[in-house]
Amino acid sequence: MEKITLTSLLPFELILPFLGFLLIRSKSPTQALIYRSFLGSIAALVYSIVGAPDVALTEVLVGTLLSTLIYIISIRGCYSLVLLVKEDEIFDNSMYKHFKDAINELHIHLVVKKVDEISLDEKGNILWNKVNILNGSPHAALIQNNLYVESPILREELSKTFSLRKANFTIIKK
Repeated sequence: MEKITLTSLLPFELILPFLGFLLIRSKSPTQALIYRSFLGSIAALVYSIVGAPDVALTEVLVGTLLSTLIYIISIRGCYSLVLLVKEDEIFDNSMYKHFKDAINELHIHLVVKKVDEISLDEKGNILWNKVNILNGSPHAALIQNNLYVESPILREELSKTFSLRKANFTIIKK
């Protein structure tokens, strides 16, 4: 059997800090999950190559599989979008259907909350801090068949969904 040198492990050793950097800088929980899984898998590969199969097995089982499953359950259970709709607002049902399909495509739980009023500033921007909301989830609002999304990251992810692109749906960035 051929002896493995440290230089043959160099490509794997260079990938680990790069994946760690991507993991730390990731803005999307789903991307972070993918980076963490790759990081654990490559670390397990390095451990097994250098002769630590017990550490490699532990990394695969606990560091990669278990933490990934717990993270998926946490994201799925906690990540929801609160859609604010004025009590007296009448909106297009097809628009709401496309929006709901996009939310389902992103695997986000949708919570519709009826409110009395949505405060706007003089430029027409929503004053998100003035809306009576009780949780830390991202928010969106339907006002006169226009969709306003609080989170720029979520706004970007929604604009990439097949459901909203197919419907030529525009999201207002105010």
